[in-house]
Amino acid sequence: MSATERSPLLHPEPLHHVNRRTRILVSGLGLLLLLAGAVACVALVLRVLRGATAPVPLTPLILAEEFDAIIIGGGPAGSVVAKLLSDDPWRRVLLIEAGNASQMDLGGKEAIPSPLNTKGLTPFDVPFYWTNVANTPSLHWAYPDVNVAKALGGCGIHNAMLYVRALPSDLERWKMDKWTWGKALDIYMAIEDFDGPNSSYHSNQGFLRTSPPALELDLSNEFIEACVELGIPRTTDFNAPDGRYGVGYYHFNTRDGIRESAAKAFLGPILDTNMGESTRKNLRVMLDTTVTKIGISDENVTEGVEVRYGNGTVQLIRLAEHGEVIVTAGAINTPKILMLSGLGNHDTLRKAGLPLKKHLPRVGMNLQDHPVIGMVFECEAPRVVDLKEDLDAYFKATNDKHTNASSFGLFGSAGISAGAFLIPPGATLPEIQLTLFPRKSEPHMSNSADLHHMTEVVVTIALLHPLARNRVVLIHDENDSVDDNDIDDHLIPRVVSEVPEAKTEHLREGDVWKISWAIGVVREITTKLAAKDLIGREISPGAEVVSAKELNEWVFDNVFRNSHWVGSASMASTEDEGVVDNHLRVFGIQNLRVADASIIPFIPNGNVHSSVVMVANRAAQILREDEAEYRRRRAVHSE
Repeated sequence: MSATERSPLLHPEPLHHVNRRTRILVSGLGLLLLLAGAVACVALVLRVLRGATAPVPLTPLILAEEFDAIIIGGGPAGSVVAKLLSDDPWRRVLLIEAGNASQMDLGGKEAIPSPLNTKGLTPFDVPFYWTNVANTPSLHWAYPDVNVAKALGGCGIHNAMLYVRALPSDLERWKMDKWTWGKALDIYMAIEDFDGPNSSYHSNQGFLRTSPPALELDLSNEFIEACVELGIPRTTDFNAPDGRYGVGYYHFNTRDGIRESAAKAFLGPILDTNMGESTRKNLRVMLDTTVTKIGISDENVTEGVEVRYGNGTVQLIRLAEHGEVIVTAGAINTPKILMLSGLGNHDTLRKAGLPLKKHLPRVGMNLQDHPVIGMVFECEAPRVVDLKEDLDAYFKATNDKHTNASSFGLFGSAGISAGAFLIPPGATLPEIQLTLFPRKSEPHMSNSADLHHMTEVVVTIALLHPLARNRVVLIHDENDSVDDNDIDDHLIPRVVSEVPEAKTEHLREGDVWKISWAIGVVREITTKLAAKDLIGREISPGAEVVSAKELNEWVFDNVFRNSHWVGSASMASTEDEGVVDNHLRVFGIQNLRVADASIIPFIPNGNVHSSVVMVANRAAQILREDEAEYRRRRAVHSE
């Protein structure tokens, strides 16, 4: 689907020009209309000078319908919040996503061409395709140096599907009322549909399927045994109490050989993909629709959002009385939208040429990731893969609804299965995560689509509790003349270090030595594998990189981002420390909340997707509790 085509899930109401009386009734949005018209005029002149041909409306239009909840961003968090809030039949919910449909159950129509693909599975559905999807530019925002998904489902439709919960110690570090480990665990259990052995710390009654690996891939068992020989304990479940430290197999978000994204699990059952719309009368989904700013009155009351459709049309969408805007655009785009709406550090906004609504100095700050490096080794016995044969077998298995997970073969897996969590010297909790890639398929390391030969083995080393902090800043898009659907003022986010003089890799010395220590552990593991003629020489960093100085320099030069972004609109007690309170309300702004990875104060231990889903569930709970309290007080006041 091209950028100018309207998504099959987008069915806006007829557009109405605003008359004088309506402007008076809309209060602060009337002023916003005038300002937006002026901005559109300037934008039109600039685009003509650049040779742009796309039409730009001089005056935004207003959607006739109003909403009780407008959710910005259809990633894992937004999908969950939209489903749960629309469980209340009275609540009119709008979910806005800048990307298009993705998985088959989410309206995706780009089926993989094969006569055996009778279900119409898309590349987003096939677990083994995740690396290729993650390296497809059209499915991501055109931002420098970061990989941010732009499709319904967000990062949940291109990640490695690993299911790793936060630890109790993670929630304890947050020190926020309403966000205890007990509440988090209740949510993890309530939403899980575990396809594994019965366990007191797993549930099979929820929406989101989790399961042991579909395929225990080449080298995985040997990797685990080598770790055990070195004294690393074997664990049967990284999500079990006291099960994080050790080596074992991951759990994955897959169901019957198909990716189980949060969007598929929560939104899929309430979308009529044939009709291209929600089956709920109180839920609408707009795709190919970018929120350019949040409308906030002079009294700092949120009134709605301004959006731009793929065809360039600009529209205002209003909140109903006591409605709320919930930002779930992810840890990169959420601070972008807040800043475009006038919320952020006054100096930062001034430099970007943006008007100030509310000075919130922590917007975009505290951004965290799991920095990672990859050690590469030769594979002594490269496996030759017959892609057509394996893919045909995969489609047959999905058509036959096999109950045996291994029936789906390589394409039903993420291409990885084993990993380890290690405790470095001086630490009390795991701070290093190892993941074995039997082929060089880590998408941040390779954009190759050649899956035929597994000639290299990769072990990634991720740092789980980094000292380094980053921030999101807005820069002018150098490619704006190419993309005429960019956001207002042509500003896009960029990730930089919170410490200006730091290296561009955003590592601190305390981070580097832990990764260097882990390199030594991996070398001990791979020495045992080499003794069995399973792997060959170390390609990177190379056996010649030995001294502490050499290792540290190599880590600085080769670390890459893991796309586990959190923390850029952090939850805190005051606006000097964060952006939202423990109810996820933006400080100083009425009817505006954030409910995604941005609010997490400290990055969780391990892959963050499951914790983002947990946060979204808890956000919906809190919002509904607050709504009930509001109604109770209003009833008492009216008596």
